[in-house]
Amino acid sequence: MKKIIIAFLVAAVFAASAPAFASDWNSVVNDMANRTKIKEHGATVLAQTRAASVQGGEYQLWNSLWRGDSASRAATAVTLIDMMFPNGDPGKWQEVSGMFPESPYQPRQLAAMDAFFVAVSELSKTQDGIWGAALLLEKFGDSGSGKVAFIDQIPEGMREVIDKVIAQTGLPGDWSSKRVRGALPLLPVFKGYVSRTTADNRGMEYIDGFGGMASNGKYAWDRDKGYIFEVREDSGGRGNGRMSFRF
Repeated sequence: MKKIIIAFLVAAVFAASAPAFASDWNSVVNDMANRTKIKEHGATVLAQTRAASVQGGEYQLWNSLWRGDSASRAATAVTLIDMMFPNGDPGKWQEVSGMFPESPYQPRQLAAMDAFFVAVSELSKTQDGIWGAALLLEKFGDSGSGKVAFIDQIPEGMREVIDKVIAQTGLPGDWSSKRVRGALPLLPVFKGYVSRTTADNRGMEYIDGFGGMASNGKYAWDRDKGYIFEVREDSGGRGNGRMSFRF
């Protein structure tokens, strides 16, 4: 009798949990199918985009990101991604370092992120291109720190783009944002000098001497207004807590 009761209880528990289990399993299967489709279709799209064979140096190509139709901007952006990110992988954004020789206060790391966002945005404007956008996002999503730095605090206009990619391709993962901050281009304009106290009070982010985002550094990036400042310490001289602008 006890065995019958136990068997009945086990069957009841399984029956109650079966719908939830089936739902979870279906979700896993759908995620796997989406990832496969993104990799296959996305790789084809990016290969076709690369075939446009855009010529130029990094700074020249960055300037070209903001001109032309979607196809030409996407081709320029993908070319720049391949040039600036190791192995053309946006997930390795932290390995991009240095400043542009033509503009020594402008970090290459932020220019590379401009290329990434422009590629995602412009590719997403065509039916087939959106799979290339999804693949770039998937690669970038391998970097948890990248999501924190650039998706949690997302540039104006990109939230809608990513939501569109997710809706049309089923891109898996957590792509939520905490706030919209700043706008494209991310690459800032040099604005002069700022004290560390002022930089902290205004919520600026630091760029180290190698041009990379850091917890502390030689430069302060005002993401909201699109400026970069050289940090002067608070004691004496120009580091007395006042900004000294240079145009």
